[in-house]
Amino acid sequence: MIDIFDIYYSFLIVSEWINLCNGEEYVSCGTIPVENGQKRGISMDDKDMAILEEIAKKAGASAVKVVDVATVKRGVWPRMKCQYGCAQYGSNLCCPPYTPDISFMDRFLREYRWGLLVQYRRPMALEKMKDWQEFDRVLNNDLLRVLLKIEKGAMMRNYYKAFALKAGRCGLCPVCNLKRCIHPESARPSLEACGIDVFALAEDHGFSARMYTGLVKEVTVYGMVLLE
Repeated sequence: MIDIFDIYYSFLIVSEWINLCNGEEYVSCGTIPVENGQKRGISMDDKDMAILEEIAKKAGASAVKVVDVATVKRGVWPRMKCQYGCAQYGSNLCCPPYTPDISFMDRFLREYRWGLLVQYRRPMALEKMKDWQEFDRVLNNDLLRVLLKIEKGAMMRNYYKAFALKAGRCGLCPVCNLKRCIHPESARPSLEACGIDVFALAEDHGFSARMYTGLVKEVTVYGMVLLE
């Protein structure tokens, strides 16, 4: 089946290339026009943000916020909570101890300036809940699908460093093949696995992040797409 976003963003890229190419020198298809032998810098602008937000909303996101990556709070404690407290620890390649260590992730995050924080909500009826693990798997996979749509849309707009960070465990396979990932094109590590304080990330960008208590009718999760 042809993805409508493939058609839409291919059209955008071709159209923009034709418009910009008029009277300007290009190094190659899809790159930034050259002026006086120098490439133009890439930065987030309102047009790009609006398009990426539209992708997110059409894919099912409830809200999107621009993030200054340098302000993202992180530390060792999220990894400790993964190892001591989460039943998924060591069960899939997108969770510790298989994900890169904190020092590597610190270096990785410093290579980015901007990101998009994505909020995703899913209704939950406790009286009909039969399998929380399955609900959690579907929830995280749905968020991942949204994030990958944004990642792809960003790359099509020449944010070639775009990289998604999801929520929670990987649910692409019923049982993870710990020797070799069979879905490397879609598998992404979680924010928590990267040492990111997800509660602070949400609160710092205007969302209300709280532990669930009592009757819960809706579950909210967060992911982020690093851009540039």
